Amino acid sequence: MERLHQQVIGTTLEDIELIVFGQAEPVQALELGFPVHYMGHLNDDISLRLLYAAADVMVVPSRQEAFGQTASEAHACGTPVVAFRTGGLVDIVKDRITGALAEPFDQASLADAIHWVLENPQRRRLLGDSARQRAEQLWHPARIAGMYAEVYRQALDPHRQTSLR
Repeated sequence: MERLHQQVIGTTLEDIELIVFGQAEPVQALELGFPVHYMGHLNDDISLRLLYAAADVMVVPSRQEAFGQTASEAHACGTPVVAFRTGGLVDIVKDRITGALAEPFDQASLADAIHWVLENPQRRRLLGDSARQRAEQLWHPARIAGMYAEVYRQALDPHRQTSLR
């Protein structure tokens, strides 16, 4: 955040505010150069959707993610995602199409990726639109249900040969 703060001084991005999901305000807050708002744990889908949709970018700085639920949720709300190029996040975020992927655990790369998404409002909107389209294509409930149904059909097909013999 310190690097990002240095990049945006004197620009319209200087007024960035950070929102932290899922965590209450710590006793000893870090100085990040930007105002930070702690939302605590959100218990309902509507609050989550509104918060995701209100964000200009969702940053998922996870060191390890099997799937990246918050990244896929942000995409479903039309919000671009910045994350490290690691784990399941590379399957969710299409670099420079639905957000940006930073080099794993490289703080400067993460700051540069956040800046790249935010610096151009038109680009940010296009990234968000692409994120929403991708979410609808990949994770729409009807598509997922159809995939499960196909797995069950294949498992129950008596004519299907198995390699378990």
